[in-house]
Amino acid sequence: MSENIPVSAGFAHTYKHAVNEYFQDIFTKLPLNTQRAYVSDFNEFAIFCSQDGLAGFDDNMANNEHCIKRYVEVLCQSPLAYRTIKRRLSALSKFLGIAKLPNPLIQSVYLRDFIRLSLAENEKYQLSHAQAVPLTLDLLNTINERVIPDTLLEMRDLAIINLMFDALLRADELVRVRLEHVNKRSNTLLVLTSKADQTGKGSYRYLSSSTLAMIDEYINEANHEHGHDCPRPSDDPRRINNGVLFRRVANRGHALLPYNEAATGKHAATLHYSSIYRTWLRIARLAGIKEKITPHSGRVGGAVSLAENGATLPEMQLAGGWQSPDMPGHYGQQAAVGKGGMAKLAAKFKR
Repeated sequence: MSENIPVSAGFAHTYKHAVNEYFQDIFTKLPLNTQRAYVSDFNEFAIFCSQDGLAGFDDNMANNEHCIKRYVEVLCQSPLAYRTIKRRLSALSKFLGIAKLPNPLIQSVYLRDFIRLSLAENEKYQLSHAQAVPLTLDLLNTINERVIPDTLLEMRDLAIINLMFDALLRADELVRVRLEHVNKRSNTLLVLTSKADQTGKGSYRYLSSSTLAMIDEYINEANHEHGHDCPRPSDDPRRINNGVLFRRVANRGHALLPYNEAATGKHAATLHYSSIYRTWLRIARLAGIKEKITPHSGRVGGAVSLAENGATLPEMQLAGGWQSPDMPGHYGQQAAVGKGGMAKLAAKFKR
């Protein structure tokens, strides 16, 4: 059963014995949920190392410190909660202890201070994230009326905003959308990766015809030679033929960067959360919107707009891929406040 303990390819044979011994004598006696949490958290780290071109932990303190620092940087750019990040780092510390490897999480003052300050900033971000203004339908209409896209970057950004509203997408779902997941005939989007989807089957979300038109405009512009009245060759890596839909755009905003499905690390095909965050800032600036909107504004605003227009809880759950009615119910309550007794009283007396 020792193969259930994840060990990345860079791990030396000399300390596998310690891992196996812990697994046989202790790990199997832990609660199943604890076992699953440890395995899941370490597998996330192993996947990160693979994508970032890192070898993983070994018996070198400097290497382990570098791996964890890079991991913390990426975690703090993600939409993960503060507690989730702390739990993942705790799992790594546990594994280093089990494997009897140098543990910079305990031994490196530099790394401990780096993590402390990074998480403090992350906590501030999470607070501002929670206070983001919902992108309701009226605010989205304001954006679509005011923003007339002039570059490929602006076409991509506008399509992203509308897609996230329609499908109530989280940022980590948006960056994994592929061209083949969009079905124009049925106005649907297949979302294969979702925080709430434990089965891996995915869920379908609705896309409006106007959003589909924006996606088409973005793809057509990407596949056209800027400054030349001709399409890009079919084998041009800057074309969108398939694969990840929303990609990095060159500095001048008129062409996609060459796409490589197999690229990892900073050259990976998918966008980072920070890229999506900047997309929302750019659109808000172009539309002259003073309210603070962030990538989560689309999901919250979509839910609030559904509630304001009479959607039932099951309809809201289906639209956003929620397994529980708790969050849709919360957004429904938020929408109901604007139609409640005090709102009616204020309207009656023109307050």
